Amino acid sequence: MIRHVAVFRFIPEFTAEQREEWMRMLRALPAAIPELRNLTVGLDQVGGPASHEMAIVADFDDLDGLAAYDRHPAHQAVLRVSAGVKASLATVDFEIADQA
Repeated sequence: MIRHVAVFRFIPEFTAEQREEWMRMLRALPAAIPELRNLTVGLDQVGGPASHEMAIVADFDDLDGLAAYDRHPAHQAVLRVSAGVKASLATVDFEIADQA
């Protein structure tokens, strides 16, 4: 299994209402993208100096599934929203043992 983790910081102009709508779009992705096995989205609760504002954790069977997610039109729509409002983005994609 491949786990995709992305953490974001946003520009101040990206309002709380816009962020909620963007997270709603993200949460709808599992219904639209069959290769996406699980997706969790959440806002940072600590606000420490090294904290990012929001994180996504997504699981895929394999790298092909991650690639299908990356190019899927529903994911591309999410990327178009965040493209102009993210101040920083860090990602990591790693293999984990199947939890079945």
